[in-house]
Amino acid sequence: MFTSVRKSDFNPIGSINYEIGQKVESCRLIQGYNQRELASKIGSTYQEINNYELGYSPIPIEKLYRIAGALSVSIIDLLPGPTELKEDSWYEDEDEEIVYLTKIHIEIKDQELRKKLYPLIRFIYVSEKINQEEARLEIAKNLVKEGVSTDIICQVTRLSIYEYDDAEKEICTDSVLYKVGKRIKEQRLIRRYTQEELANKVGSTSKEIHDYEQGYTDIPIEILDKIAKALSVNIKALFLGLTEYEDEDGKAENKLLRFIDECKDQESRDIVGAVVRPLSEGMQTGKEKVKKAEKIRVAKNLVKAGVAVDIILRITGLSTDEI
Repeated sequence: MFTSVRKSDFNPIGSINYEIGQKVESCRLIQGYNQRELASKIGSTYQEINNYELGYSPIPIEKLYRIAGALSVSIIDLLPGPTELKEDSWYEDEDEEIVYLTKIHIEIKDQELRKKLYPLIRFIYVSEKINQEEARLEIAKNLVKEGVSTDIICQVTRLSIYEYDDAEKEICTDSVLYKVGKRIKEQRLIRRYTQEELANKVGSTSKEIHDYEQGYTDIPIEILDKIAKALSVNIKALFLGLTEYEDEDGKAENKLLRFIDECKDQESRDIVGAVVRPLSEGMQTGKEKVKKAEKIRVAKNLVKAGVAVDIILRITGLSTDEI
């Protein structure tokens, strides 16, 4: 027997929906709009706005962006927590390599330089993780063509079937959902979680995580909050991009080298140079090198899994000596 729950029986206070709703209400009142006027601006209804502000209904991410635009604020202003975060509050459990680079970067006395350098270092680090994943995706798709079982493919590549056997749906890379999904994926790769591992942490499924990352479906704000906590980041970090650090030619390494010239003192110049030069050289020659190293790693796992060597050589493009 099922029992219906009336709104009067449900107390949303303390939920993320309520916190966001209260921020929406506050910004709306500052702008001098009533609920009907805001509803009209975003193509919604008075009742929907009322439910959002009271925390009875979660606000879809795309609609939250429209509300932020209508209220002349950033979506960051409508999310829980302080409007401005300290530099170290964007992450709680970064990958140890990023933490190491962060410690070096903290030694730089020039505050403006520090603000620029840290996100760029993270962009480069994430780029490496994405290159590794691209190599695994290429191998996985080739293994499918060779008739290798999905169990072995998932085991050696740590990819879900939804990643390498996607139906190539059309993706709008300018959409809010795609950009948020991209940030989820970047944070997941930094922590070396598979889609299944992240799904287990938030009580979801691999298919749902895949669809969120691709921007196929909207993400309930409560789920996004769980994802942020599972990834040990502030939820606001999932609304900020890294690609702004890549210039028109994709030459982020050029921007890296400019940091050395921007240092105002020799001590900072030495510290920055020790970090920046290896990173810059790695970016110039590293993409294919990273992919090849990942292919070699996966190829060795395929050997252990009992896949025929001739198949491995064919699908990876490696030589016998390399595996």
